[in-house]
Amino acid sequence: MVLSFAVLIYKEFSPKSESNVTAAAATQSDKTSVPEKSLPVSESQPSKEPATKQKGKAPSPLTEVKSQNSKVIAYYFHGTFRCPTCQTIEKYSGEAIEKYFSIELSTGKLEFKPVNVEEGETRHYIQDYQLFSKSLIIALYKDDKQVKWKNLKEVWIHAGDKEKFYQYVKNEVEEFLKEAQ
Repeated sequence: MVLSFAVLIYKEFSPKSESNVTAAAATQSDKTSVPEKSLPVSESQPSKEPATKQKGKAPSPLTEVKSQNSKVIAYYFHGTFRCPTCQTIEKYSGEAIEKYFSIELSTGKLEFKPVNVEEGETRHYIQDYQLFSKSLIIALYKDDKQVKWKNLKEVWIHAGDKEKFYQYVKNEVEEFLKEAQ
């Protein structure tokens, strides 16, 4: 809100300066203010957004900044005791993500995080994601706020077929990455 107020004041006083400087400064301020006002709120708080969202009409800065503020995290939630199938699911998940999404991993657009939910500070994930078994969860974050998640339940079905498992994880992660663009 403070940033929005500062941008408003800046725009109010900027027409008094040279036109080239004003245009460049206004373009720069739009790049920093548009996504902060429209991206996280549009997904998580749609009722507050429509008026402010209309202010930023330049699609290219929005797209540019949106890709910088969005990411996908693939969590593999497990317990302390790990059966061979659970270990295979974690292994295949990590391998599939590395195989198909090495660029997204290196840029931070995608992360793979195995998490033991039986450790004290991670137990909240059981309720957060309604976990009842070891699970691969794909979560979309925009501006550090989770806006969507999905439990990939079919990893258990495909654990015996590496190629089907890889393809399943690839397809699901791709869908989430499209929304993080």
